[in-house]
Amino acid sequence: MEKQVPTLDSSSQPQLKLTYLRPGDMIDVEFAAATKVRTKLQLVGFDTGNYLLLKQPNPRTDGSYADVLFEGNPVIVRLVLEGETGECIAFKTNIRAVSNIPFRLLYLDYPKQVENRALRAQKRVRTHIPVDVTADNSQTDSRKKLASGVVVDISSAGCRILFKAQSEGSNVTHMNIKISIGSGSQKDLLTLSGQIMNQRKERGMISVGVRFTDDEAHINNVFDHLLIDTEFEC
Repeated sequence: MEKQVPTLDSSSQPQLKLTYLRPGDMIDVEFAAATKVRTKLQLVGFDTGNYLLLKQPNPRTDGSYADVLFEGNPVIVRLVLEGETGECIAFKTNIRAVSNIPFRLLYLDYPKQVENRALRAQKRVRTHIPVDVTADNSQTDSRKKLASGVVVDISSAGCRILFKAQSEGSNVTHMNIKISIGSGSQKDLLTLSGQIMNQRKERGMISVGVRFTDDEAHINNVFDHLLIDTEFEC
């Protein structure tokens, strides 16, 4: 059977955007094979312009990938970059080398071209708003404080909150939360409801992406109190 080489759309941009990549990030990798072979591998690091270094799949837990892990085999890499707009990028490259001793590592050629698309309809406004975040359990009316943090960017659709990492952190993805915001313009706390869509840990901090679940009128009211202009997002 003829080997299927992964394909991308013809549009491509020469500028590579790997600014937000960090060791430990999980990257989607599709290998060329007779049938599609796609998995997620952990980034170890990269040497700009030369190579990306990934952990190989664990044969004990992930099965054997011996038929696709060889020098020169084409791959497609897909990943999400966090930033002001959020971006999904993809690029074609080749396996540069496979190392099994002393560690099972995979070297990929550094890409010369990438294609990308924005993930968010709106750009986010950079902020520094202190907040308290509580778990929102609407069924029992019980709320447990998770942490205090800072909203570092925000739009009418959602926000990103930064916390100090706890010694015993847990995965809070998909948790419903209440965000309490202190405001000098009024006595009562401003609140927003949302759902945590993703989280990542880096440099002693936890970053969570939140999708707002309140109605548009309530979100606009909160933004008015915070003097956030949704018509001028940058």
